[in-house]
Amino acid sequence: WDEPPISIEETTSPALQKEGSGNSALAHTAPGMMLQFAIAGLLTCAQVIVAERKSRTLQRILTTATNRFDIVVGHYLAILFLILAQFMILIAFGQLVLKVDYFRLPAATMLVAISAALCISALGLLIGILAKSDEQATTFSLIPMFVFSGLGGAWVPLEVTGPTFQAIGHLSPVAWGMDGFENIVARGLGFQSVLLPSAALIGYAILFFALAVLRFRKIDS
Repeated sequence: WDEPPISIEETTSPALQKEGSGNSALAHTAPGMMLQFAIAGLLTCAQVIVAERKSRTLQRILTTATNRFDIVVGHYLAILFLILAQFMILIAFGQLVLKVDYFRLPAATMLVAISAALCISALGLLIGILAKSDEQATTFSLIPMFVFSGLGGAWVPLEVTGPTFQAIGHLSPVAWGMDGFENIVARGLGFQSVLLPSAALIGYAILFFALAVLRFRKIDS
Protein backbone atom coordinates (compact mmCIF):
# COMPACT_ATOMS: atom_id res chain seq x y z
CA TRP A 1 0.00 0.00 0.00
CA ASP A 2 2.93 2.36 0.58
CA GLU A 3 4.07 1.93 -3.04
CA PRO A 4 1.01 1.39 -5.26
CA PRO A 5 1.76 0.08 -8.78
CA ILE A 6 -0.38 2.81 -10.39
CA SER A 7 -0.39 6.47 -9.49
CA ILE A 8 -2.30 9.40 -10.98
CA GLU A 9 -0.84 12.87 -11.24
CA GLU A 10 -3.08 15.75 -12.31
CA THR A 11 -1.59 18.90 -13.80
CA THR A 12 -3.37 22.05 -14.91
CA SER A 13 -2.11 24.77 -17.26
CA PRO A 14 -1.39 28.08 -15.47
CA ALA A 15 -3.64 29.78 -18.01
CA LEU A 16 -6.53 27.52 -17.09
CA GLN A 17 -5.91 28.19 -13.42
CA LYS A 18 -6.26 31.90 -14.07
CA GLU A 19 -9.46 31.35 -16.02
CA GLY A 20 -10.83 29.24 -13.19
CA SER A 21 -11.02 32.35 -11.02
CA GLY A 22 -14.25 33.43 -12.71
CA ASN A 23 -13.38 34.57 -16.23
CA SER A 24 -14.06 31.27 -18.02
CA ALA A 25 -17.32 32.58 -19.49
CA LEU A 26 -15.69 35.80 -20.65
CA ALA A 27 -12.87 33.81 -22.25
CA HIS A 28 -15.48 32.60 -24.72
CA THR A 29 -17.89 35.55 -24.83
CA ALA A 30 -15.29 38.29 -25.36
CA PRO A 31 -13.70 36.80 -28.52
CA GLY A 32 -17.13 35.76 -29.82
CA MET A 33 -18.61 39.24 -29.54
CA MET A 34 -15.44 40.78 -30.96
CA LEU A 35 -15.65 38.64 -34.09
CA GLN A 36 -19.42 38.97 -34.44
CA PHE A 37 -19.53 42.75 -34.28
CA ALA A 38 -16.51 43.06 -36.55
CA ILE A 39 -18.66 41.42 -39.22
CA ALA A 40 -21.62 43.63 -38.26
CA GLY A 41 -19.37 46.67 -38.74
CA LEU A 42 -18.94 45.71 -42.38
CA LEU A 43 -22.32 47.34 -43.01
CA THR A 44 -20.74 50.79 -42.89
CA CYS A 45 -17.81 49.71 -45.06
CA ALA A 46 -20.12 48.23 -47.67
CA GLN A 47 -22.29 51.33 -47.71
CA VAL A 48 -19.25 53.48 -48.54
CA ILE A 49 -18.70 51.55 -51.77
CA VAL A 50 -22.44 51.66 -52.52
CA ALA A 51 -22.45 55.43 -51.96
CA GLU A 52 -19.51 55.82 -54.34
CA ARG A 53 -21.42 53.88 -56.97
CA LYS A 54 -24.66 55.85 -56.47
CA SER A 55 -22.87 59.20 -56.65
CA ARG A 56 -20.99 58.06 -59.78
CA THR A 57 -17.70 58.62 -57.98
CA LEU A 58 -16.64 55.05 -58.57
CA GLN A 59 -17.48 55.30 -62.26
CA ARG A 60 -15.36 58.45 -62.59
CA ILE A 61 -12.45 56.71 -60.86
CA LEU A 62 -12.72 53.83 -63.33
CA THR A 63 -12.26 56.25 -66.26
CA THR A 64 -8.83 57.28 -64.95
CA ALA A 65 -5.55 55.49 -65.57
CA THR A 66 -5.72 53.88 -62.12
CA ASN A 67 -5.58 50.11 -62.31
CA ARG A 68 -8.74 48.38 -61.08
CA PHE A 69 -6.70 46.13 -58.84
CA ASP A 70 -5.20 49.20 -57.16
CA ILE A 71 -8.69 50.58 -56.53
CA VAL A 72 -9.74 47.32 -54.89
CA VAL A 73 -6.58 47.23 -52.75
CA GLY A 74 -7.22 50.84 -51.65
CA HIS A 75 -10.71 50.01 -50.43
CA TYR A 76 -9.45 46.81 -48.82
CA LEU A 77 -6.71 48.58 -46.85
CA ALA A 78 -9.21 51.15 -45.58
CA ILE A 79 -11.50 48.40 -44.26
CA LEU A 80 -8.53 46.48 -42.86
CA PHE A 81 -7.29 49.51 -40.89
CA LEU A 82 -10.76 49.99 -39.40
CA ILE A 83 -11.13 46.34 -38.37
CA LEU A 84 -7.61 46.18 -36.93
CA ALA A 85 -8.15 49.32 -34.88
CA GLN A 86 -11.40 47.84 -33.53
CA PHE A 87 -9.65 44.59 -32.62
CA MET A 88 -6.80 46.35 -30.82
CA ILE A 89 -9.22 48.42 -28.74
CA LEU A 90 -11.34 45.40 -27.79
CA ILE A 91 -8.32 43.22 -27.00
CA ALA A 92 -6.90 45.93 -24.74
CA PHE A 93 -10.31 46.39 -23.08
CA GLY A 94 -10.68 42.64 -22.59
CA GLN A 95 -7.23 42.36 -21.06
CA LEU A 96 -7.34 45.41 -18.78
CA VAL A 97 -11.01 45.54 -17.78
CA LEU A 98 -12.48 42.06 -18.31
CA LYS A 99 -9.24 40.29 -17.29
CA VAL A 100 -9.29 38.02 -20.34
CA ASP A 101 -5.64 37.02 -20.66
CA TYR A 102 -4.94 37.88 -24.30
CA PHE A 103 -1.43 39.05 -23.33
CA ARG A 104 -0.42 35.61 -22.07
CA LEU A 105 0.95 35.08 -25.59
CA PRO A 106 1.00 38.54 -27.23
CA ALA A 107 2.50 37.30 -30.52
CA ALA A 108 -0.11 34.55 -30.86
CA THR A 109 -2.93 36.97 -30.08
CA MET A 110 -1.64 39.44 -32.67
CA LEU A 111 -1.33 36.68 -35.28
CA VAL A 112 -4.94 35.56 -34.78
CA ALA A 113 -6.20 39.16 -34.69
CA ILE A 114 -4.40 40.12 -37.90
CA SER A 115 -5.52 36.93 -39.67
CA ALA A 116 -9.14 37.51 -38.60
CA ALA A 117 -8.93 41.15 -39.69
CA LEU A 118 -7.59 40.13 -43.11
CA CYS A 119 -10.47 37.66 -43.51
CA ILE A 120 -13.26 39.95 -42.31
CA SER A 121 -11.94 42.89 -44.35
CA ALA A 122 -11.93 40.78 -47.51
CA LEU A 123 -15.51 39.73 -46.74
CA GLY A 124 -16.50 43.38 -46.31
CA LEU A 125 -14.87 44.26 -49.61
CA LEU A 126 -16.78 41.48 -51.38
CA ILE A 127 -20.06 42.61 -49.80
CA GLY A 128 -19.49 46.22 -50.85
CA ILE A 129 -18.77 45.24 -54.44
CA LEU A 130 -21.72 42.85 -54.67
CA ALA A 131 -24.27 45.23 -53.10
CA LYS A 132 -26.00 47.65 -55.45
CA SER A 133 -28.11 49.47 -52.86
CA ASP A 134 -28.11 50.32 -49.17
CA GLU A 135 -30.75 47.64 -48.58
CA GLN A 136 -28.57 44.99 -50.20
CA ALA A 137 -25.55 46.17 -48.20
CA THR A 138 -27.58 45.75 -45.00
CA THR A 139 -28.80 42.29 -45.98
CA PHE A 140 -25.41 41.08 -47.22
CA SER A 141 -23.79 42.24 -43.97
CA LEU A 142 -26.31 40.98 -41.43
CA ILE A 143 -26.86 37.54 -42.93
CA PRO A 144 -23.15 36.54 -42.77
CA MET A 145 -22.98 37.96 -39.25
CA PHE A 146 -25.79 35.73 -37.98
CA VAL A 147 -24.87 32.64 -40.03
CA PHE A 148 -21.12 32.73 -39.45
CA SER A 149 -21.45 33.67 -35.78
CA GLY A 150 -24.14 31.06 -35.04
CA LEU A 151 -22.37 28.24 -36.85
CA GLY A 152 -18.91 29.31 -35.77
CA GLY A 153 -19.50 29.09 -32.03
CA ALA A 154 -19.58 32.78 -31.19
CA TRP A 155 -22.83 32.29 -29.25
CA VAL A 156 -22.45 28.73 -27.94
CA PRO A 157 -19.09 26.89 -27.71
CA LEU A 158 -18.76 24.26 -30.40
CA GLU A 159 -17.34 21.91 -27.76
CA VAL A 160 -20.84 21.33 -26.35
CA THR A 161 -22.22 20.32 -29.77
CA GLY A 162 -21.90 17.05 -31.63
CA PRO A 163 -19.09 16.18 -34.05
CA THR A 164 -21.33 16.78 -37.09
CA PHE A 165 -22.23 20.32 -36.02
CA GLN A 166 -18.59 20.99 -35.17
CA ALA A 167 -17.52 19.93 -38.66
CA ILE A 168 -20.20 22.11 -40.27
CA GLY A 169 -19.35 24.97 -37.92
CA HIS A 170 -15.75 25.00 -39.09
CA LEU A 171 -16.96 25.96 -42.55
CA SER A 172 -17.40 29.37 -40.93
CA PRO A 173 -14.29 31.55 -40.57
CA VAL A 174 -15.62 32.63 -37.17
CA ALA A 175 -15.02 29.09 -35.86
CA TRP A 176 -11.34 29.33 -36.74
CA GLY A 177 -11.08 32.74 -35.12
CA MET A 178 -12.72 31.37 -31.99
CA ASP A 179 -10.33 28.41 -31.99
CA GLY A 180 -7.34 30.72 -32.19
CA PHE A 181 -8.41 33.06 -29.41
CA GLU A 182 -9.71 30.31 -27.11
CA ASN A 183 -6.52 28.30 -27.52
CA ILE A 184 -4.77 31.28 -25.96
CA VAL A 185 -7.15 32.56 -23.30
CA ALA A 186 -9.17 29.45 -22.33
CA ARG A 187 -7.23 26.30 -23.18
CA GLY A 188 -3.77 27.47 -22.15
CA LEU A 189 -2.10 26.15 -25.32
CA GLY A 190 1.10 27.41 -26.92
CA PHE A 191 1.92 29.50 -29.97
CA GLN A 192 1.75 26.54 -32.35
CA SER A 193 -1.93 26.03 -31.51
CA VAL A 194 -2.87 29.24 -33.39
CA LEU A 195 -1.01 28.41 -36.60
CA LEU A 196 -3.77 26.26 -38.13
CA PRO A 197 -6.62 28.69 -37.25
CA SER A 198 -4.58 31.61 -38.60
CA ALA A 199 -3.80 29.74 -41.82
CA ALA A 200 -7.50 28.94 -42.29
CA LEU A 201 -8.45 32.59 -41.77
CA ILE A 202 -5.82 33.72 -44.29
CA GLY A 203 -7.16 31.13 -46.73
CA TYR A 204 -10.66 32.58 -46.39
CA ALA A 205 -9.19 36.07 -46.84
CA ILE A 206 -7.57 35.04 -50.13
CA LEU A 207 -10.84 33.45 -51.31
CA PHE A 208 -13.00 36.48 -50.47
CA PHE A 209 -10.46 38.92 -51.93
CA ALA A 210 -10.15 36.92 -55.17
CA LEU A 211 -13.95 36.85 -55.56
CA ALA A 212 -14.09 40.61 -54.93
CA VAL A 213 -11.44 41.30 -57.58
CA LEU A 214 -13.19 39.09 -60.14
CA ARG A 215 -16.54 40.79 -59.48
CA PHE A 216 -15.00 44.27 -59.59
CA ARG A 217 -13.54 43.64 -63.03
CA LYS A 218 -17.08 43.17 -64.37
CA ILE A 219 -18.26 46.60 -63.18
CA ASP A 220 -18.80 48.96 -66.12
CA SER A 221 -16.94 52.26 -66.04
